[in-house]
Amino acid sequence: ALPLPGPELKKWMEEGLRESRFPEASLRLSIHWGENQNGEIVLIVRSFPAYSPQKYKEGVAVETAVSRRSTLKAQDPQIKASQFVSGVLSVLDKGENIPHEIILLGPSGSVAEGTISNIFIVKKKCLLTPSSASGILRGVTRGVVIDLAKKKGLEVTQTFLTRHDFYTADECFITDTSSELLPVGEMDGRKIGDGKPGPVTLGLAADFKKAAHATTT
Repeated sequence: ALPLPGPELKKWMEEGLRESRFPEASLRLSIHWGENQNGEIVLIVRSFPAYSPQKYKEGVAVETAVSRRSTLKAQDPQIKASQFVSGVLSVLDKGENIPHEIILLGPSGSVAEGTISNIFIVKKKCLLTPSSASGILRGVTRGVVIDLAKKKGLEVTQTFLTRHDFYTADECFITDTSSELLPVGEMDGRKIGDGKPGPVTLGLAADFKKAAHATTT
C-alpha cells in the first residue's frame, strides 16, 4: 500500500516539480519498505535536457550485451525495483565505447530489452516485440505504443525474437519514458533496413506525441 493516497501523492510530486524550477525535468519516485510496514517515499527531480532532434531523424546505434539477463526465477522482471545490476554490468563491459543503448539477452539467447527501454521491430508492416516470457518489464510507453499500433490497424505480435530477427528487420525502435519512441538505425554495427527511421516508426512516433500531449493539457 502507498504511504499517501493518490491525490496527495500527485500534489506532493507537483510541488516538488514546481520547487525545482526546471523548465524540463524528469521525476523518479521510489517507494521504500519502512518500519512497521510503513512505506517511505523518495522523489528525485532532475533537470532533463531533451535528446538531440538529430537522433530522431537519423536513428541511434544499439549493441547487444555480453552478459545475460537473470532468469525469471531469480528476479521477476515485472517488479520495477532499484536493482540494476544487469544494466550496470552491461555498460561496464562496453568500456569507453558505450552505444546509445545496450540490449540485454535472456538466458536462452533471445532478445529481451534494453537497460532502460523496450525494443520493437517492423517486418512487412507487422510490429513485433519481445514477449513477457522473454524476461522484460512491460513498460508503460511500450503498452501505449502497442495500443496505438492496433488502432492504426497494424498486426502486433509479442513473441521470442533472435538477433537475426533484428538484423533482418525493416525498421527498429526503442521506447522509454524519457526518449518516448526513438528510431534505431543499427544494431551491433549492422544497418537495420536502410539505416534510417521508417514510415511505421515515424507514424507511431507522431501518434505517441499527440497522445502524450492530450493527457497533459
